[in-house]
Amino acid sequence: MEKYYIALYKLGIKNELLLKTITEYDSDFIVRLFEGNTNIFLTNMEWLQYREIFEDHSILNNALEAAENILKINKQNEIHTAIYSTINYPRNLMNMANPPAIIYYKGANPNEGFEKAIACIGTRKPTRFGFNAINYLVPQWVNEGFAIISGLAAGVDRLAHIACLAEDGKTIAVLAHGLDIVYPASNRKLAEKILLCNGTLLSEYPVGTKPDKFRFVNRNRLIVGLSKVTVAMECEEKGGSMHTVEFAQKQNCPIFCPDPGDNVKEAQSGLKYILANNIGTIIKNGLDYQNVIISAGYNIEKPSMKAQYIKEQYLRALIAGIEDDFIIKSVFDKIGLDFNSDCSCLINLNNYLLDFIQNTGYPIQTIIDLFIESIISTYAPTEKES
Repeated sequence: MEKYYIALYKLGIKNELLLKTITEYDSDFIVRLFEGNTNIFLTNMEWLQYREIFEDHSILNNALEAAENILKINKQNEIHTAIYSTINYPRNLMNMANPPAIIYYKGANPNEGFEKAIACIGTRKPTRFGFNAINYLVPQWVNEGFAIISGLAAGVDRLAHIACLAEDGKTIAVLAHGLDIVYPASNRKLAEKILLCNGTLLSEYPVGTKPDKFRFVNRNRLIVGLSKVTVAMECEEKGGSMHTVEFAQKQNCPIFCPDPGDNVKEAQSGLKYILANNIGTIIKNGLDYQNVIISAGYNIEKPSMKAQYIKEQYLRALIAGIEDDFIIKSVFDKIGLDFNSDCSCLINLNNYLLDFIQNTGYPIQTIIDLFIESIISTYAPTEKES
């Protein structure tokens, strides 16, 4: 039946009607629609507006051919289709208002091991504040068995996915286009790593769908829908992340954000707005990670992670996200180390730096700060999205 539901989508049938059809009508009803059984329209008024479409066999055949082509490309690219209420459709999404009738995913089944999830959202241009918020909080949530949901955008999204993977966690990247591409292209390697680490790439759009601006706003509601809590790590008041905050409000999803302090920069102006308007709850410090878990409806199950371990994981996550040797050379120059070919292996680099820190007493936080400085200057985003 996947072919018929996708064909209905291609015909422009409203999502609400698709959902109703999936849940209230059997497969024979759908088949009869495509066979041109016009008697259906006499007893199903909500379908009456589409009568002319279903009386034109060429339109129906084109939609079915398009659906067959989508399924063919899906098979070639190991993309799965999940219809609302079926076994592989994410349970969390079923709780949101007007969830997509059809979703597509690559990688792990999004309905297995992802129900306990936190959305991490924010600016494409994070400052040190955002780096710190993500890399101190995400590992502690992952340690408690939470999956991290984000959008694979540059900036906060990228950092959240990487911090999760560095702690061997599970993550879902929700995309605003078909799964036959990755946007931005700079995150293609990260997308591959998510799949290798039993994560998931997910979209409500079929292959061939381009990343048009409005789709990013639609994408944001799925990020919220897949999660129990939404955390704005760092965002501008007029940035696209505020759309996600609005969706979280509408869906009664708890909202949290780190304390931006008194000296608020533009990158944190959204956090100030959220707190000043009582939209979300403040995360005052690292231990406040527990309040997010409790708000999600779960108990704390494990001891708090040691501060030194969190910093080591922070460094590991930063290194894992490096795709340019220039960043490594830049940091090595500043701490007086020689760069060699062995250091280009990220695992060797991480171990090498930890040994260096242990043997010399060089402050790990200083090295972290140097990496952040170099990453921000090197990976300044150039692609625009909402």
